[in-house]
Amino acid sequence: MSDYRNTEFVIYSTDTEKFQSVIIGLLEKVYSSEKKCIFFSPMEDRLKVIDKALWTFSTNAFIPHGDKKLGFCDKQPIYFTSVCENPNAATVLMMVDSFDYSSWNDNFEKIILVMNSSDKNNSQLDVINELQSDLQKKLKNVRYWEQASSGWTKIV
Repeated sequence: MSDYRNTEFVIYSTDTEKFQSVIIGLLEKVYSSEKKCIFFSPMEDRLKVIDKALWTFSTNAFIPHGDKKLGFCDKQPIYFTSVCENPNAATVLMMVDSFDYSSWNDNFEKIILVMNSSDKNNSQLDVINELQSDLQKKLKNVRYWEQASSGWTKIV
């Protein structure tokens, strides 16, 4: 079982229209910090969409990333996966579509949870609010940001 006392948790809540661009922006920020990252979603389709978007989001920039199929897993600065694995010894975990961080046996410096606040079918809002409340009770280093039309608002 991992000890999360020293882990920084950051929760981002955005709507469907901005969801993909928020993920790309966060991955770009993690990459520029020179930290290795796991990008996790249990949904293979989500991984494919974000993978394709990273190849095409800019003509002037590139965010190196890969998955098991591409190989060189231990060398990938951003590793895409739908299972709990950390072959690149990442210190950052970014999760979408599922927020069961306790399934991971690694001690990450930072865990980023990105939720689609417009996804009412999945009731992610209830899940993330409960998770945020639970994390706040147990840990000190939890931040929660909601995206509004004027930018990001810090909730906690």
